[in-house]
Amino acid sequence: MESETILILGATGGSGIAFVEEALKLPSPPNLVLYVRTASKLPARLSSHPKVSVVTGYLHDYNTLDSALKAHHVTTVVSFLGAYASISAMITRATDTPIANCFPGIISAMKQHGVRRLLALSTPSYWVEGKDVGTWKLSMYSILPKVMVPQGNAEMVKIAENVNELGEDLDWTIFRIPHLTDGPGDVSVWAGYAGPDHKGSLDLSRRSMGRWVIGEISERTWIKEAPFLGNY
Repeated sequence: MESETILILGATGGSGIAFVEEALKLPSPPNLVLYVRTASKLPARLSSHPKVSVVTGYLHDYNTLDSALKAHHVTTVVSFLGAYASISAMITRATDTPIANCFPGIISAMKQHGVRRLLALSTPSYWVEGKDVGTWKLSMYSILPKVMVPQGNAEMVKIAENVNELGEDLDWTIFRIPHLTDGPGDVSVWAGYAGPDHKGSLDLSRRSMGRWVIGEISERTWIKEAPFLGNY
């Protein structure tokens, strides 16, 4: 992957950090551009790595993001952006989507600089008509976020919708995730659609997800698809 330059959104979260650590373990690691709001949240061992560049900016700051894509010759964008649970949103049942609302600008900047590959994290609540088949277990699992974290659920669904609807010229992959854990990276990951043939569990370690994303960047198995991941 040495020829790849990957810009990572959500790099200061647990999933983003796990991805960076797994990518840097590769024999020939890619160049990594960490687009972050607060650089001090990054572990020093990562921010100081020779394969890592840190760009400070906001998601809605089109000019900074545009400059980062251009200056670093980015080939792939990976989003680990996700919403955090909010008690106030649970009480008010708010469903605003400030993170997802930045994706039109992100996708526009990518197109401007010919960056075609986009991988974005989402939720099983984003249902793929014609491919997902409901089972009682998976249906209940996809309903719970709507009830417990309505704003976070709306955010993650809208991210997937924006990627799908605005990314017609991109080679995108939406990877839908279950409950994330801090387990090891060498656990197998199942990828596919919901239904009776679903083999994945409802747990996924962040490190194994990071490895799966790295593999998908190279293998391009799920172009314009939205697999549901799980360890098995």
